[in-house]
Amino acid sequence: MNVSFEQIDAVNAMLTVDIKREDFANDVNKEVAAMGVRHPLKGFRPGKAPKSLLMKFYGPSVTADVVDRMVGKAVYDYIRENKLHVLGEPLPNEDTKVDIMKDEEMTFKYDLGLAPAIELKLNKRINVPYYNIEVTDQMVDDAIAHDRKRLGTLVDGEVSDKESMLRGSLIQLDEQGNDMPEGIKVEHTVISPRYLADEEEAAKFVGVKVGDNIVFNPHKANNGNVAELSAMLNVDRNLAGDVKSDFRVTIEEIKVNQEAEMNEEFFKGVLGVETDVKDEAAFREAMRGMIAQANIPESNYRFTVDAQRILTDKAGELALPEEFLKRFLKLRREQDNKENTEVTVEEAQSMFKQLRWQLVKDHIAQELGVKVEKEDIDTAAFIFAQQQLSQYGIYNAPEDLVKQQAERYMQDERAFEMIQEHAIDNKFFAAVREAVKVNEKSISVEDFRKLYEKDEK
Repeated sequence: MNVSFEQIDAVNAMLTVDIKREDFANDVNKEVAAMGVRHPLKGFRPGKAPKSLLMKFYGPSVTADVVDRMVGKAVYDYIRENKLHVLGEPLPNEDTKVDIMKDEEMTFKYDLGLAPAIELKLNKRINVPYYNIEVTDQMVDDAIAHDRKRLGTLVDGEVSDKESMLRGSLIQLDEQGNDMPEGIKVEHTVISPRYLADEEEAAKFVGVKVGDNIVFNPHKANNGNVAELSAMLNVDRNLAGDVKSDFRVTIEEIKVNQEAEMNEEFFKGVLGVETDVKDEAAFREAMRGMIAQANIPESNYRFTVDAQRILTDKAGELALPEEFLKRFLKLRREQDNKENTEVTVEEAQSMFKQLRWQLVKDHIAQELGVKVEKEDIDTAAFIFAQQQLSQYGIYNAPEDLVKQQAERYMQDERAFEMIQEHAIDNKFFAAVREAVKVNEKSISVEDFRKLYEKDEK
């Protein structure tokens, strides 16, 4: 057996494997004999069938398996031993035509897609911007207002607003607007205009007083949501969706949200029980710091966007074996029994863009010696858990609680893959920040958003 390599151009090559029958004949004979023992032919005891008969039954499939393994091993051994950086997998050349049962000498050709050479080296002459989002007084005011509502208490109110909780009695009306004697009646139900899906219906509950009668349509108000209708009307879910008539509600109680006072109890509720903040001025500064801290992930992500663009540009025009890659993707889709296997121009361009960045990223990671350890994954899981808890309104969560949540995410396969990917990116871009010149810039939140609008254009 002989393996030869032909470089067609910078990113395309061909491997040729020449094999003779004598190279695999003994292996075929051994496996055919073993098949006669494991799967004896009818009328013969295990291992006693004539070789010619065994070869007739098992020869073609065994020969195909043996040759496929032998040629495949030769191809991958050559790639590994010669340290070829291939893209995708070797694909059989369309000109390869052999008859494994008749030909004494066979030639198998494989097309290879090669990764382009990358010469990029990071240094302080490469400039990447890092945007610090400015925290304005308005942002602090909005955050404080949000927390005062969040930590407020419900008290009796005279007039309702959009945030109010109203309690009242419901009665179903007929088409003429009269009470239905046998209709649905609910003595006490709770309605909040804030949670009603239809704005027109929600507006009916704003500015009302105790004792007011309001005619509204629960089905329209809840956009036909069966769960919401079932709870409001106190009827079975199977029936709730069919109730589309108007109802009259008599308001019996109004609860309005009384914002939390700006005192030490409120400061601890927002900043954590261990805070030593005691006055409004210090609280505002602490809030400013919290908002700035919360903006860091946005700034970090923007750095990765800009770094990817700049480093890809610095790497230059990277040639790719485009036709090979499109053929590789098409074959993959055929193997997966996809209905549509054709690769569109848009799909190809997206694939090439992602691949170019991945090649640049892999090159830089190797140059900088980036390796992800277990502690990096643990840190990424901890940060991910903190962010998830914050989304549910749990700020400044105790470290033990965050660790428990992180461990739960690590047990979930999909979450773990995402966390691992974050850990790799965090380690990679941290190394990039050390290797290039980072130009820090202050920017308003409005201008920060415009950066992404510019990207889309």
